[in-house]
Amino acid sequence: MLTAMRAWRHGCGPLEPWFRATPFAAAHHYRDRGLQMPRAGGVPAAAARFVATLPAPARRTLWILDLPGPLGLWVSYALRRRWGLSPVLAWNGWYDPRGVLDGREEIPLLCALARRLPSPAARGGGVILFDSRRQRAIPDNRFLDNRYVLNEEDAPGIEQLRALAIERVLAWSWGEEAPDLRAYLDYLGGGLVVRRETVLGRQRRAHA
Repeated sequence: MLTAMRAWRHGCGPLEPWFRATPFAAAHHYRDRGLQMPRAGGVPAAAARFVATLPAPARRTLWILDLPGPLGLWVSYALRRRWGLSPVLAWNGWYDPRGVLDGREEIPLLCALARRLPSPAARGGGVILFDSRRQRAIPDNRFLDNRYVLNEEDAPGIEQLRALAIERVLAWSWGEEAPDLRAYLDYLGGGLVVRRETVLGRQRRAHA
């Protein structure tokens, strides 16, 4: 998992302090559990459609994506292939086989896609990826509540972004904005230009 973490982290640049190793460390819970690795193939249609709607990256613009974990990983992979971007995985949840956040889809993807990531390209701007499942509903058969909310350490503040020459934020959320994301974007709007959008309903249904 250390090799996979380094592959995902490579190219994050000045946003690297917000990259979280937590999901990679949590993967040790799954030794000898026989998680199914994803089958070889191209980027799923939902991820490809979403990436096709994105504008070209700009040096003074930060993208914030709040997507379900598996889709977010495929989108991150597609962004690396298309523009050489390295989205910062700002995932602070500790996966647990007994938990609401069990990581059974995410951990195999973290490993499998890491082997296929192309080299990143040096760019300004950047991408931060949040996991929109961080406050998902509690399934009846789970007893460990390992959900979490975003806090001030999970993403850069206004002055930190200004120091990186960021002037504008484009944010895409999975359906209605989560309260923690809304609070963060409201805060950024006090000092930066912030534009907010949601992912198309058809794509949401495919990954609800």
